[in-house]
Amino acid sequence: MIWIKLGILLTGFLFAGLLPYSVKKALRHIDFDLNRQTLSFLSNRKLYGKQYQRGYSRLLFASAILIYAFFWLLSKFYDLGEYEKLMRYIDYSFAFLTLLAFVPHNIKPYSIHNFGYSLQRLTHNFLAICVFLALPGLIIVFQYQILPEIRFLGISGMAIILFVILSTLWSVIANGVNGVTEIIFINGISVWSIYVTVITFLH
Repeated sequence: MIWIKLGILLTGFLFAGLLPYSVKKALRHIDFDLNRQTLSFLSNRKLYGKQYQRGYSRLLFASAILIYAFFWLLSKFYDLGEYEKLMRYIDYSFAFLTLLAFVPHNIKPYSIHNFGYSLQRLTHNFLAICVFLALPGLIIVFQYQILPEIRFLGISGMAIILFVILSTLWSVIANGVNGVTEIIFINGISVWSIYVTVITFLH
């Protein structure tokens, strides 16, 4: 059991820190307007070059692996492997984030004359929406499954993720879907991950 705890500690903190740190570091070196652009613009080779496109893909793929490992270890520690819905959401989150990593963003207008670019842009936006829905969904399912047995973590963790969802929705209404909204979402998920990691390690 101690090895599972250590695995949760490692993957939890790596997952919580990887995206916020990497995004913050990248934004220091480029002219990026968080109010007008989404973070997906970093994968646009024509805007920011091949280096940022590759970095974006590697970052999302690494995050997908960490998410899968983190929740798989949580399911082992809390003995949740029998809950098919949770395991299905783990698979969905991994798949959507992995696919998003390898479908770069573009700003070509939707047109039948640019069918390839239009399809790529539509697919990228669809996958981004799926990630925004799948990750909170995965966390809510996890929180719901542990609620009967571990009431404190179940209630407090659920409160955190609901606050993250409401904050993200408020930002969408106030600012639209932009970099600010995405950072609120990412940082909120990171806070939840750190909280659950610490509580689990001390359990």
